[in-house]
Amino acid sequence: MRIIAGEWKGIRLTAPAGRIARPTTDRVKESMFNLMGWNWRGGLAIDLFAGSGALGLEALSRGASGAVLVDVHPKSIAAIQDNVRRLRAEQRVRIWRMDWRAAWNRLSEEQPVVGWVFVDPPYTTDLWGAVLQAVGTGALPVVHGVVCEHPGDVVLPDRVGRLVAGKRRTYGDVAVTLYAPDHEVSDENRGLPRQL
Repeated sequence: MRIIAGEWKGIRLTAPAGRIARPTTDRVKESMFNLMGWNWRGGLAIDLFAGSGALGLEALSRGASGAVLVDVHPKSIAAIQDNVRRLRAEQRVRIWRMDWRAAWNRLSEEQPVVGWVFVDPPYTTDLWGAVLQAVGTGALPVVHGVVCEHPGDVVLPDRVGRLVAGKRRTYGDVAVTLYAPDHEVSDENRGLPRQL
């Protein structure tokens, strides 16, 4: 597991000890970020199920202004802290040990500029709908979009509040669905985010 591109390209990351996390493979991560493009414009990257922190740190390497990495498990938090130290990114990353909903509520109170939100919960929890509902209908706007990693046989909704599904790709038994806020969706190409 490594940083694919940007400032820290090629640096290897630590995964949480044991089997508590299901790290995104380098192949899926590279394809995911290719779909997202390079449109950062200074927003934060929020990873609500961070595991090792690989997705948020990849976003930071590519130009996000900062990252908030959230996880409930102490082994995940330890791996994130190790990776952040390895990259010397302590001043650009906030690490929160808490539930995703508590984290989103805290962000909604703080009202930072959020560029991208990563949603990659444990597959057994089936939390994509709940997270999309909170993000798509809440008070905190997302500038660029929401990236969901999920099983290939799980079909996510076309729209949740302000979020409109656009690009979808399947890599074996893993799928990625990108959502853009509806102001990012062109009238002539409804459903395909212009910025993705």
